[in-house]
Amino acid sequence: MRLSIVIVNYNVEQLVIDCVRYIYKYLDCIPFEIIVVDNSSDKKGIQSVRNEFPAIQIIENISNTSFSEANNQGINVSIGDYILLLNPDTYLIDDTICKMFEFARDLKQNAIVGPKLFNEDKSLQYSTWRDKDLKIIFQESLRIFKSSYPLETYTKPQPVDNVSGAAMLFSRKVVEEIGGFDKSIFWMEDFDFCYRARKAGISVYYFPEASVVHLGGQSSEKNANVAYANSLISKVRFYKKHHSKFNATIVTALTFLHIVSYIVFLLLVSPFSKQYRNKLRPYLFTFRKFIAYLFNNNIAIR
Repeated sequence: MRLSIVIVNYNVEQLVIDCVRYIYKYLDCIPFEIIVVDNSSDKKGIQSVRNEFPAIQIIENISNTSFSEANNQGINVSIGDYILLLNPDTYLIDDTICKMFEFARDLKQNAIVGPKLFNEDKSLQYSTWRDKDLKIIFQESLRIFKSSYPLETYTKPQPVDNVSGAAMLFSRKVVEEIGGFDKSIFWMEDFDFCYRARKAGISVYYFPEASVVHLGGQSSEKNANVAYANSLISKVRFYKKHHSKFNATIVTALTFLHIVSYIVFLLLVSPFSKQYRNKLRPYLFTFRKFIAYLFNNNIAIR
């Protein structure tokens, strides 16, 4: 039995190096391979990864493909019975991967397993979400609700709806049954993957006995415009894919109102705060992309 670890890089090579160092430090319970999929980063940077870890497999894309597509590339060339997706801005603090693998193996059924995530200051990071019904979508559009579970209370493995793709373990049989990640859904690709898995009868578990530190948003901070636009438009794409046309229309309207209302708010407060001025630019970009998306659902957000 073998584990394949897939890491997607976009101009965060030092984080990749740190992440891989911790893997080699703590993972000793199962043979493993590491596959780094590079989304057209600086050539000197990705060469530094290759120089330090000549044994790992590196796939170099000529363009910045979607995060989902890059993960699929890594999965497609992997040979492990189990697959672990790790964000490059994660690092291990103990034998977490061994704990996750042993739990998944002992379940004796196909499952998706997500560990407890910590922020850099070791505070708890919310990494599981309930399915987004219209009520939750509406509350999120008003920025008054986060559809998370009460993770502070969980000390044992817990079935949940969705776990974060920042650190996600599953057997190869899961991919064989439901397919890979949907490249059209960015920032909700993990949500979509878990949703399809549960529809196929595959369980999703939050596993708090294993812990990973997730710095969060290191690649997206380099292009906030694309990150904001994708996160909001993907919500609409997800609803169009999995729900009725009526519900998808409501979500589209709520998302549009969210974008417009927040732009108005930012216009009012941005003269007094650099923080809000920095947020205004991505929302204006998102507004333009959202209008374009309404007329062309296949638009790529770059």
